[in-house]
Amino acid sequence: MRLALIAPWVVVPPIIGGLQIRFHQLQSLLARLAGAQGLAVWDLREGGPVSLEEPPLSDPRRPELAAFVPPHGVRALGLRLRHLWPGYVAPSLADQRRRLLEWLAQQQATHVVLVHPYASELAPILKRRGLHVFIDCHNVESELALQLAELAGSAREAEEARLRHLVFRRRERRCFPAADEVWLPSEEDVCRQQQVCGTGARLRLRVVPNALDLRQYEPPRARAPEATEAGAEAEAEAEEMLDIVYPAEFGYGPNVEAAALLSERILPAVRRRCPRARLVLVGRDRYGLVACLRREPEVVVTDTVPDVRPYLARAAVVPVPLRHGSGTRYKILEALALERAVVTTPRGAEGLALRDGEHGLVRELGDFDEAIVTLLRDRQLARQLGRNGRRLVEERYSWEALVPLLRAALEGSGRTSGQDGAC
Repeated sequence: MRLALIAPWVVVPPIIGGLQIRFHQLQSLLARLAGAQGLAVWDLREGGPVSLEEPPLSDPRRPELAAFVPPHGVRALGLRLRHLWPGYVAPSLADQRRRLLEWLAQQQATHVVLVHPYASELAPILKRRGLHVFIDCHNVESELALQLAELAGSAREAEEARLRHLVFRRRERRCFPAADEVWLPSEEDVCRQQQVCGTGARLRLRVVPNALDLRQYEPPRARAPEATEAGAEAEAEAEEMLDIVYPAEFGYGPNVEAAALLSERILPAVRRRCPRARLVLVGRDRYGLVACLRREPEVVVTDTVPDVRPYLARAAVVPVPLRHGSGTRYKILEALALERAVVTTPRGAEGLALRDGEHGLVRELGDFDEAIVTLLRDRQLARQLGRNGRRLVEERYSWEALVPLLRAALEGSGRTSGQDGAC
C-alpha cells in the first residue's frame, strides 16, 4: 500500500480550533500507518507536495484555504443556474488539478485520502484510474452551511452560506458514491449524510471519530500545600478554580453565538450566586466578533494563545452551550482529557458517548447557570466527572483507539454503514 493524503494544509503547532486538530490527527495517524514507505502529502494551500519532516512554516496571519469562495451578483445567479444541470460540480482545484494527478502517478499511490470539501471533487477521476479513494469529513458540510446561513450577520453572508450549501450538497451527492469509503465523526453524522445524499445513493460510510494524542494531555495533579503556606495557597486555589473557560475558534458562527450566550445570559446568573466566577474566552478572534464581550475582570478575552491547555487545566468548569453545528466537539474531548468538568447541551454532546451525570452534565440552555453553580460549589462532583471523562477519552477517543479502526478502513475490513443502516 502506497498512501497519499490531499490536505488543505499541513498543520504544525500551534494548533487552532477543531478543524486543525482533525487535520493534524489525520496526517499524523496516516503517517504512522504508512510505515517505512512514508506518507505522500499534497498541500493544497502550498499548491504542491510537502514533507512532514520539514513542513512549511506556518504563519498565523495567513488566511486559511477556502474550500469554495462564493461569487456575487450576476456570477452568483449564474452559479445557481448551472446547478440546475445534474452533472455540474463547481470546481475548486482547476489551477493545480493536472499537476496533482501527475504527482500521484509519480508517487505510484494506491490509496488516497481526500479531505472534504477541499479535495473530494477528485474522487470520481481517481477511482477511474484504479485507486482506492477515501474521503474524510469534519462535518456534514452541506447541512452545516445551512445552519451558518441562519446565524449570518448580513444578507450577503447568508447568501454566501446558501451558495456553499448548494455546491457542497452537489459535491457530496456526485462524489461520495465514487469513494471506497467516506469517514464521518459520529453515527449521527452518518445518518445526516445518508439523508443528504439520498436513499438511492450507493455509499459506504464509516465512523472515524475525533480523537486526541493523550501524551499531550496530562491532567493537572493537586499538590498538598506546606503547612506554613496552607492558608495562602488554599485561597489562591479557590480564586483560580472559579474560572469558567470556553475555548474556541471565534471565526465560526456557532462558537460566537455560544460566547455571547455565556457572557450576556449565563454568567450574570452564575455571578449572583458565585460572585468570584469569571468567564475566560480562549481562542483566535480573527474578525473581532467576541472582543466586544470583554468586560474585565468578569469576562476575559484572550484572542490567539500559544496553547489552550494551560487555560483548560485551570478551569473549574468548561461550558459548551452549542445550539448549532455538527461533528464531535474537540473542545469537550480536550476538557475531559484534562479531567475538567463539562456542561453542555444535547447538541453539544451529540456524537459523543458522554452520559449525563457520569462524564459531564447535559442541560438545556435554561438550566446552564444552575449546572455551572453546582459544579463550582461541589468540587468533589466536578473532580469525579473529570476522572470519568478522562477514562472515556482513553477508551473511545484516543489515537491508540483510533489506529486499528483506520487500519481496518484502509484494508477494507470492519463495519461500515450503508443505506440499510438504522437511520
